[in-house]
Amino acid sequence: MGYFYLVMVALFFSFGGSSVKLIKPFFQSEMITFMRFAVGVVWLLALKTVKRHSFRKDFRMQLHRHWGWLAIGAVSKWLAYTTENYALSIGVSYGNILTQPAQIILLTVLGTIVLHDVLNWRKELGIALCVAGVFFISWNGMPLESLLQGNLFLTLLYLFSGACAGMFVFAQKKVADAFDILDSNLCMFMLSAILALILPTARGTLVPMASPSMPCILAIIWFGFVTGIGFYLNAKAIPMVPFHMVAILQSTMVFFSLAWGILFFGESVSLWILLGTVTFVAGIILMQTELRTEQEKAVRTDD
Repeated sequence: MGYFYLVMVALFFSFGGSSVKLIKPFFQSEMITFMRFAVGVVWLLALKTVKRHSFRKDFRMQLHRHWGWLAIGAVSKWLAYTTENYALSIGVSYGNILTQPAQIILLTVLGTIVLHDVLNWRKELGIALCVAGVFFISWNGMPLESLLQGNLFLTLLYLFSGACAGMFVFAQKKVADAFDILDSNLCMFMLSAILALILPTARGTLVPMASPSMPCILAIIWFGFVTGIGFYLNAKAIPMVPFHMVAILQSTMVFFSLAWGILFFGESVSLWILLGTVTFVAGIILMQTELRTEQEKAVRTDD
């Protein structure tokens, strides 16, 4: 079931760009971010009600003890979705595939600096492949002037979004022992929703630009479902499968995203984009395979 959950999560998140494209004619990107969090919280509360899931007895104590990491996770996810949704609203629907290599690179660096993991040549090669893949996608065979004028800005937005998403995952790990994953996500997403409401309130973009269509409404509901339930299923699957397989299966999301862009929006996918995608996915697989090797060595050493 763990593998099934991860493939489903990859499929769910691959519709992120499509959802933004359906909502954008009616709402500004900052309002899309707020609705994604708000509806996601509703889905999590519904799941909590259906499961009759009560808070742990030490919830308040743990909340007081770990509020800092919960706040870091909430701010990181808010920044990740704010930049990602803005970039998706002005670019192609599959542009957020660039968040994947950025996220895995940040987690690898944090693991080296904070957790003192070994950064060997295989991980360095994996990082280099991720960077090369991002470059191929951003360049897309165009003249250098075009890269500097347009694609570079979108690339930087996605890379920042991916780095923030990686920090959110790191915060999840830091509070994993203190909270049930449903409760920690609920706390962080509620705070993220509050933060996400600030910008549309200040800019006066709370009201839609036109009466939302049925596809728009369905996309809002689905986007919230992906945010709330998708992350819950992802966290539920992690203990069920070897850890190195999590990022590998999650990376399949990029191929789904490319397919939806072609099928639903008629977007072109060049050979450079395909080459870049395959390159950074190869980098992710290399780094995660090395992680498995290190874990196996650690187990043999303990024995």
